[in-house]
Amino acid sequence: MRRVLSVVGMLFLVVILAAGGFVAYATYQGRALDATSKAYVQANVPAIVSTWSTQELLKRASPQLLTEIHRHPGQLGMMFRKLSALGVMLSFGHVQGESKVTYNFPHGKVATAAYVAKAAFANGTVDIKLRLILQAGKWKFLNFYVTAPASLKKQPEEQTV
Repeated sequence: MRRVLSVVGMLFLVVILAAGGFVAYATYQGRALDATSKAYVQANVPAIVSTWSTQELLKRASPQLLTEIHRHPGQLGMMFRKLSALGVMLSFGHVQGESKVTYNFPHGKVATAAYVAKAAFANGTVDIKLRLILQAGKWKFLNFYVTAPASLKKQPEEQTV
Protein backbone atom coordinates (compact mmCIF):
# COMPACT_ATOMS: atom_id res chain seq x y z
CA MET A 1 0.00 0.00 0.00
CA ARG A 2 2.83 2.33 0.90
CA ARG A 3 4.48 1.74 -2.49
CA VAL A 4 1.22 2.61 -4.31
CA LEU A 5 0.93 5.85 -2.36
CA SER A 6 4.55 6.73 -3.22
CA VAL A 7 3.92 6.16 -6.93
CA VAL A 8 0.70 8.20 -6.84
CA GLY A 9 2.51 10.97 -4.94
CA MET A 10 5.35 11.03 -7.48
CA LEU A 11 2.89 11.16 -10.39
CA PHE A 12 1.03 14.00 -8.70
CA LEU A 13 4.31 15.89 -8.23
CA VAL A 14 5.22 15.40 -11.92
CA VAL A 15 1.79 16.72 -12.99
CA ILE A 16 2.14 19.76 -10.70
CA LEU A 17 5.66 20.51 -12.01
CA ALA A 18 4.53 20.12 -15.63
CA ALA A 19 1.58 22.45 -15.06
CA GLY A 20 3.86 24.99 -13.39
CA GLY A 21 6.27 24.80 -16.31
CA PHE A 22 3.44 25.30 -18.77
CA VAL A 23 2.17 28.37 -16.87
CA ALA A 24 5.69 29.86 -16.75
CA TYR A 25 6.17 29.24 -20.50
CA ALA A 26 2.77 30.72 -21.36
CA THR A 27 3.49 33.81 -19.23
CA TYR A 28 6.86 34.34 -20.90
CA GLN A 29 5.39 33.85 -24.35
CA GLY A 30 2.40 36.08 -23.53
CA ARG A 31 4.64 39.02 -22.65
CA ALA A 32 6.48 38.71 -25.96
CA LEU A 33 3.20 38.52 -27.88
CA ASP A 34 1.87 41.57 -25.99
CA ALA A 35 4.92 43.57 -27.08
CA THR A 36 4.82 42.51 -30.74
CA SER A 37 1.06 42.90 -31.12
CA LYS A 38 1.07 46.38 -29.55
CA ALA A 39 3.98 47.41 -31.79
CA TYR A 40 2.00 46.13 -34.80
CA VAL A 41 -1.02 48.26 -33.83
CA GLN A 42 1.12 51.35 -33.24
CA ALA A 43 2.88 50.95 -36.60
CA ASN A 44 -0.03 49.88 -38.82
CA VAL A 45 -3.21 51.58 -37.65
CA PRO A 46 -1.90 55.10 -38.43
CA ALA A 47 -1.02 53.96 -41.96
CA ILE A 48 -4.69 53.03 -42.44
CA VAL A 49 -6.52 55.84 -40.65
CA SER A 50 -4.27 58.77 -41.58
CA THR A 51 -5.67 58.57 -45.13
CA TRP A 52 -8.60 56.17 -44.51
CA SER A 53 -7.12 53.85 -47.10
CA THR A 54 -9.05 50.68 -47.86
CA GLN A 55 -5.97 49.31 -49.64
CA GLU A 56 -3.83 49.73 -46.53
CA LEU A 57 -6.40 47.80 -44.48
CA LEU A 58 -6.77 45.08 -47.12
CA LYS A 59 -2.96 44.55 -47.19
CA ARG A 60 -3.03 43.88 -43.45
CA ALA A 61 -6.33 41.95 -43.20
CA SER A 62 -6.59 38.31 -42.16
CA PRO A 63 -8.42 35.88 -44.45
CA GLN A 64 -11.34 35.98 -41.99
CA LEU A 65 -11.62 39.77 -42.26
CA LEU A 66 -11.26 39.65 -46.05
CA THR A 67 -14.18 37.21 -46.19
CA GLU A 68 -16.35 39.66 -44.24
CA ILE A 69 -15.26 42.61 -46.39
CA HIS A 70 -16.07 40.71 -49.60
CA ARG A 71 -19.42 39.64 -48.16
CA HIS A 72 -20.44 43.33 -48.02
CA PRO A 73 -18.86 44.95 -51.09
CA GLY A 74 -18.72 48.74 -51.05
CA GLN A 75 -19.43 49.06 -47.32
CA LEU A 76 -15.78 49.55 -46.32
CA GLY A 77 -15.19 52.19 -49.00
CA MET A 78 -18.36 54.04 -48.01
CA MET A 79 -17.39 53.99 -44.34
CA PHE A 80 -13.86 55.23 -45.04
CA ARG A 81 -15.13 58.01 -47.37
CA LYS A 82 -17.43 59.17 -44.59
CA LEU A 83 -14.63 59.04 -42.02
CA SER A 84 -12.32 61.05 -44.28
CA ALA A 85 -14.53 64.07 -43.45
CA LEU A 86 -12.71 64.09 -40.11
CA GLY A 87 -9.78 65.72 -41.89
CA VAL A 88 -6.08 65.43 -41.18
CA MET A 89 -4.96 63.04 -38.44
CA LEU A 90 -3.38 65.02 -35.61
CA SER A 91 -2.42 62.20 -33.25
CA PHE A 92 -2.73 58.50 -32.64
CA GLY A 93 -2.19 56.79 -29.34
CA HIS A 94 -3.50 55.59 -26.02
CA VAL A 95 -3.25 51.99 -27.25
CA GLN A 96 -4.51 49.55 -24.61
CA GLY A 97 -5.02 45.82 -24.78
CA GLU A 98 -3.32 42.46 -24.64
CA SER A 99 -2.74 39.22 -26.45
CA LYS A 100 -4.15 35.82 -25.61
CA VAL A 101 -3.01 32.33 -26.53
CA THR A 102 -5.44 29.44 -26.71
CA TYR A 103 -4.82 25.82 -27.53
CA ASN A 104 -7.54 23.89 -29.30
CA PHE A 105 -8.12 20.95 -31.54
CA PRO A 106 -7.60 20.88 -34.57
CA HIS A 107 -5.92 24.31 -34.88
CA GLY A 108 -3.40 23.92 -32.06
CA LYS A 109 -1.98 27.17 -30.71
CA VAL A 110 -3.95 30.29 -31.71
CA ALA A 111 -2.65 33.73 -30.70
CA THR A 112 -5.01 36.69 -30.83
CA ALA A 113 -4.90 40.20 -29.44
CA ALA A 114 -7.52 42.85 -28.68
CA TYR A 115 -6.76 46.56 -28.53
CA VAL A 116 -8.50 49.90 -28.23
CA ALA A 117 -6.87 53.10 -29.45
CA LYS A 118 -7.76 56.73 -30.00
CA ALA A 119 -7.03 58.89 -33.03
CA ALA A 120 -7.56 62.65 -33.10
CA PHE A 121 -8.36 64.42 -36.34
CA ALA A 122 -8.94 68.04 -37.28
CA ASN A 123 -12.73 67.55 -37.03
CA GLY A 124 -13.11 65.00 -34.25
CA THR A 125 -11.78 62.00 -32.37
CA VAL A 126 -12.48 58.32 -33.01
CA ASP A 127 -12.14 55.19 -30.92
CA ILE A 128 -10.71 52.23 -32.78
CA LYS A 129 -11.38 48.72 -31.50
CA LEU A 130 -9.52 45.95 -33.19
CA ARG A 131 -8.57 42.34 -32.90
CA LEU A 132 -5.48 40.72 -34.34
CA ILE A 133 -4.57 37.14 -35.14
CA LEU A 134 -1.08 35.73 -35.50
CA GLN A 135 -0.86 33.75 -38.74
CA ALA A 136 2.37 32.27 -40.12
CA GLY A 137 4.34 34.37 -37.63
CA LYS A 138 2.73 37.68 -38.70
CA TRP A 139 -0.02 39.71 -37.05
CA LYS A 140 -3.09 40.43 -39.20
CA PHE A 141 -6.28 42.36 -38.49
CA LEU A 142 -9.16 40.09 -37.54
CA ASN A 143 -11.64 42.93 -36.79
CA PHE A 144 -11.40 46.69 -37.28
CA TYR A 145 -14.15 48.82 -35.70
CA VAL A 146 -14.24 52.61 -35.70
CA THR A 147 -16.61 54.56 -33.48
CA ALA A 148 -17.26 57.86 -35.23
CA PRO A 149 -18.13 61.10 -33.41
CA ALA A 150 -21.83 62.01 -33.22
CA SER A 151 -21.33 65.00 -35.52
CA LEU A 152 -20.14 62.71 -38.31
CA LYS A 153 -23.05 60.30 -37.83
CA LYS A 154 -25.55 63.12 -38.46
CA GLN A 155 -24.29 63.66 -42.01
CA PRO A 156 -26.48 62.19 -44.77
CA GLU A 157 -25.46 58.77 -46.01
CA GLU A 158 -23.33 58.74 -49.14
CA GLN A 159 -24.58 56.85 -52.14
CA THR A 160 -22.39 54.26 -53.81
CA VAL A 161 -22.15 54.24 -57.58
